[in-house]
Amino acid sequence: MKINVLDICFEYNGTSQTINPVIIQDNETMILVDTGYPDQIELLEESAKQNDISLDKLTHIIITHHDYDHVGSLAEFKRRFPQVKILASRIEKEYIEKQRKPLRLEQAEKIYPSLSEVDKEQALIFHKTLESVEGTEVNDVLENHQILPVGNGIEVVFTPGHTAGHISLYIKENKTFIAGDALVLMDDKLVIPYPHFAYDADKAKESVKNLSSYEIEELICYHGGLIKGYWKDLLS
Repeated sequence: MKINVLDICFEYNGTSQTINPVIIQDNETMILVDTGYPDQIELLEESAKQNDISLDKLTHIIITHHDYDHVGSLAEFKRRFPQVKILASRIEKEYIEKQRKPLRLEQAEKIYPSLSEVDKEQALIFHKTLESVEGTEVNDVLENHQILPVGNGIEVVFTPGHTAGHISLYIKENKTFIAGDALVLMDDKLVIPYPHFAYDADKAKESVKNLSSYEIEELICYHGGLIKGYWKDLLS
């Protein structure tokens, strides 16, 4: 089983950012894990090419959760590659298909009345960005501890907290854990991202504790990339 971590570097809101979608493949299947912000399909394609990967062979997309930096280009991917099957947890499916309002939009609306006029202008831009993300049909629902028949198996691991239905992936043969946003690497520390915006900060902490039951030699964060061997030393 081959695992490629893509480095997608770009400017967003005047700052340099990097995200790390992942491509998993065996002889028959190619899975993309998360799709970046809106309008980033070409950046992902270019990064894949730099790893000698053609996305024309893409068979599946797994979405860890519905935040707009993970599903932003999903609809465009589906149009470009209509054969691709979209997979997510049952809870996240409702958000991805826009049956439910995005969690970050609900949170933004709650704090909107308390903002200054200047901050309200910025909040409105963010509001419109979240609303602009297209809904996309999820083809298959993933269950906790489900083993996907790719290589010697990929285990679906529920890691709720950042969102209600957040999932991660464990690839036993490579001893690799794809964390999504269950953890991020920030200032050389592994932390729970923005705990004040988490759906449930206590569940997020519990999800991280549960990682100890897996033999992990490589940890991949969507924000932070690949960490080998010493990742436990970075936990804050």
